[in-house]
Amino acid sequence: MHRATEALYDAVIDPAAWDDAMRALRALFHSRVEALYCLDLRARALRPVRVEGVERAQIKRFSASFYLPDNPCLKTPELHRPGVVRTDERMLAHLGDPQALRRSTYFNEWLRPQDLAHTMGITPWAEEGLVLNFSLLREPGRGAFGGAEQRRLDRLARHMERAMRMVVKLDTLTQRCSDSTMALDRVEQGMAVLDARGALLQANQAALRLLARGKGFCLRSGRLAAREPQDQARVDALLNACTAGSTRAEPLQPAALVVQGLVLQMTPLRSTRSVFVSPQAAVLVSLSEPLALPLAQARETLSALFGFTRAEARLALSLMDGGGLREAASRARMSYATARWYLKILFQKTGTTRQSELIALLVRVTQSARPLQTH
Repeated sequence: MHRATEALYDAVIDPAAWDDAMRALRALFHSRVEALYCLDLRARALRPVRVEGVERAQIKRFSASFYLPDNPCLKTPELHRPGVVRTDERMLAHLGDPQALRRSTYFNEWLRPQDLAHTMGITPWAEEGLVLNFSLLREPGRGAFGGAEQRRLDRLARHMERAMRMVVKLDTLTQRCSDSTMALDRVEQGMAVLDARGALLQANQAALRLLARGKGFCLRSGRLAAREPQDQARVDALLNACTAGSTRAEPLQPAALVVQGLVLQMTPLRSTRSVFVSPQAAVLVSLSEPLALPLAQARETLSALFGFTRAEARLALSLMDGGGLREAASRARMSYATARWYLKILFQKTGTTRQSELIALLVRVTQSARPLQTH
């Protein structure tokens, strides 16, 4: 009993442990078939979880004979609920018809051809048309499952119910993660999550395509990296600032930089506190190619939103083209000292305090700007 119980809990987190669990249950109950399966009553289908002792072809034939009006198993839903040990004898006594099973298509076309005659089972979990059953079956010569075996299964049922609740919860979480991944893959913009070292934890297909191109950024030993050494220092500084911000109480602001025409934005992610897991700093990354707005429209957008002068807008747009302040100053045809002065004004007018925050804001507003209507 102890071995079977331990194996059940092991199988919750390691599906490979079902082999040990089924062997332990077979030794405990002297069964020939051990089956954990879900009955989908709405779809009239079988969802096997783990079935031992039945050939795959027979599993595929199960639904065709089970979901028929003459099957007494479908007429006793009160026996298919947690806390009840089912046997053929108990089911037939409940119906008041001792021959109901022997007359059924299920018995004659599925059980009998496999030389199976006696069943005992429990329902560890049931919800909204889905019934998770665990059943033990054996041949006619071994006789029906006796009172001692039923009491033993009853004691085991409490552990199996608890284990299956854990399985359902883990499966639900896994499904939600899968759904989230599929949703992210439909987003045209590249999205990724990095840890504090820049290691890639998750990325959608758009991000992987942009990184594979190697334009500006790439993956190096599993980490997000800039192609050029001078740009890597900026990536590291941005990552360090964002991961430090993930532990602060104030609102978390995105920061950005532009390398070879590719916009990289980072937003700190706050880790959910847990008693058992230490919080880990992480950042949400978006990768995109800026929308090519006409220069005049971009200047007009920035002037309308922030009150930039022509020279300030010129420096702002140069910063969005990537590189540091010196490069931006050169492209904007102004001295480095003048660019530093204008940068302070840009901070004041936009309410930002860092160059990376300023670029993130500028990218956001220019990318969301609609083309001007011409008449």
